[in-house]
Amino acid sequence: MKINHLKKIIRKWPAYEKFLEKRGINLLKVKKLSDLPVVDKEFISWAIHSLPLYKVKNIIPSSGSAGNSFSFGLFGDTDLRRSTNSIDTVLQTRFNTGHKKTLLLNMMPGSFSLHSSSVSVASVGVRTDTAISVIKSFGSSFDQMILVGEPLFLKSLIELGVQESISWQYLPLYIIVGGEWTPESYGNYIETFVGPQRVISSMGMAELGLGYFYETDETIMLRHMIARERDVFKKLFGDLDFCPMIFAYDENEVFAESVIEPDSNMGSIVLSTVNPDRTLPLIRYKCGDKGEILSGEQINRVLKEYGHIPLLSSPDTKILAHFGRGKSTSNIYPEQIKEIIFDNWEIAATTTGNFKLSKSSGSVQLAVQLKQGILPDHVWEDKYKQAFLNLPLKIKLYSFTHFPHLLDFERKVNYVCDSDSRTKIRREAESLSATL
Repeated sequence: MKINHLKKIIRKWPAYEKFLEKRGINLLKVKKLSDLPVVDKEFISWAIHSLPLYKVKNIIPSSGSAGNSFSFGLFGDTDLRRSTNSIDTVLQTRFNTGHKKTLLLNMMPGSFSLHSSSVSVASVGVRTDTAISVIKSFGSSFDQMILVGEPLFLKSLIELGVQESISWQYLPLYIIVGGEWTPESYGNYIETFVGPQRVISSMGMAELGLGYFYETDETIMLRHMIARERDVFKKLFGDLDFCPMIFAYDENEVFAESVIEPDSNMGSIVLSTVNPDRTLPLIRYKCGDKGEILSGEQINRVLKEYGHIPLLSSPDTKILAHFGRGKSTSNIYPEQIKEIIFDNWEIAATTTGNFKLSKSSGSVQLAVQLKQGILPDHVWEDKYKQAFLNLPLKIKLYSFTHFPHLLDFERKVNYVCDSDSRTKIRREAESLSATL
């Protein structure tokens, strides 16, 4: 990102210049992006009050997945028009929506809205019964449907649809998954119901907007390659214990960095927006996710080194390898648990996908919520233990109603138990187990 362009953005925001001055930073002496401080949600909470809020047309709160701390995305008319154009570009390029009558079901939770001039949008939210009703009532009137939602809700919807006699594989259907990190095996599992090459992933956030990071045919092939070629994987990502998500993005819209911090061996994703007319610019904003930025040239060089054909057509392409939230329990990451669950389709079919990692009496505990109608008997306990044989943890299966951690699709799942809440959660689990 050119520093002169960034300085123009900063000069439009006097409060940010004062913020720099208080930190002893003279904008005239800033020569490179790293001369500016990294900011976080606390900064955003302050920054929103330094802006002309009367110009804001849309306010999107963050998920609050880090606790009770929320930040906000503020979007004016220009932001909304630009967002609509960006979404339309992706939809037309990927799904040919300019020539096909398309129904898009927006099943994102909360206040996330999708606007498009090229598709019909049904704002369904997180109700599976409503989504199935819309599909049955309107699906036949369109050339294709696109379902947009978070992974656990979409899993529940697709599985319920099978029970409701929806033949997913015969529908002209595509699925866009966002909201949280998913393993490659998640898409493979969903495609057993809906058909091959129907599921793609994207990533956005409240502060930035939707769909800035997205999968392409190239990134999908690359992820598949590195997932099965361990030498290539290790060369690119070292000793990472799971295969990251691989996203493309447009550097004309957002500039991404990966910054190593003292308390983590994973880089923190830091974002700066490029559009000078954004209502709320992001300038070196630490979004809370972990990842690494790679170039197409770097990736192709590694592929060639190990005897593979280069996959990325442009050496200047920037790729985000997304590692998730970077939280773990005794170095066991929820991303590893997800990979194992969805690698085994028999196990994936028994769980909601909701689980909790915690530590008790020196050992790691994995609590898993089973789907409605499935009981935690010895048969399933043995199958889960076998699936997780290579991880040092103890597994406890819970029936749907007795799992002590709510799954309502409105809130992001916190897969790792925070130390402050462990005692409370253990008491809840013991109390609920006593009622079995």
